[in-house]
Amino acid sequence: MLVFAFAQAVFGQSKSVDALYQKYKSSEDFFNLDLSGNFLGLAKSFNVTINEADQKKISQSMEKIRLFKIPGTAEVLSNEYNALKKSLQKERFEVMMEAGKRNEGVIIYGKGGARIKDIVLIVRDEDGELMVIEAVGDFDPGLISELGA
Repeated sequence: MLVFAFAQAVFGQSKSVDALYQKYKSSEDFFNLDLSGNFLGLAKSFNVTINEADQKKISQSMEKIRLFKIPGTAEVLSNEYNALKKSLQKERFEVMMEAGKRNEGVIIYGKGGARIKDIVLIVRDEDGELMVIEAVGDFDPGLISELGA
């Protein structure tokens, strides 16, 4: 228990995201990608238009990123989507950006003070698919807001 509590404190990851991950990780249709370490190579592989200095800052700020896609029917995914949003708000995550319609689109949540320690992206498309991306690290809020603009 002590090791688990320490790991949660070090990585600062969302308990809500981890609970959702644990719930579906054994599902046959569950897609999951966990990465940690220096993300400079990964950031360069995306066709994103940010300057090299900002790209380097972002990649060096990330400690860990987790991406997973939840399997299920439209009704199950809708319930999980709404439950995750409520859980993140209970964990004191703040909405940084929201784009799309009421039950589909992208919502970006952030948690931290002067520096953002945890970013959670919830992506729900028109077909009802649900993807969750969590980035843990030490992010400059100014730089993150420039990316959303």
